[in-house]
Amino acid sequence: MEIEYNQHGPEDTAHIISMVLMSRPAHQQQIENAVNDMSGCEVHTSDAQGRIVVVIEADTNKALVQRMETVQGIDHLVSSSLVFHQIA
Repeated sequence: MEIEYNQHGPEDTAHIISMVLMSRPAHQQQIENAVNDMSGCEVHTSDAQGRIVVVIEADTNKALVQRMETVQGIDHLVSSSLVFHQIA
C-alpha cells in the first residue's frame, strides 16, 4: 500500500528546510555570502557567536538534498544541523 503524504501533485510540491550552521566568527560573513549566492538558499538570521539560520527550498527532495550537501561543504563551516523539513 502506498502512502499519500499530501494532496499536491509532483509539479506543485515544494520542499522547505531550515538549518542551523555554526561558524567561527572570523569566517561568518564568508559563509553567509556563500549561502546567499546559492539558488534556493538564504540566510534568515545570524548572531555574533557564529550561529547562522538558513532556509533552503527546492521543487524535489533530490534537489533539496543536493542543496543541503552543498551548504554542508562550504569552507570553514564548523557544523550544521537540520532543524525543520516541510513538504508543501
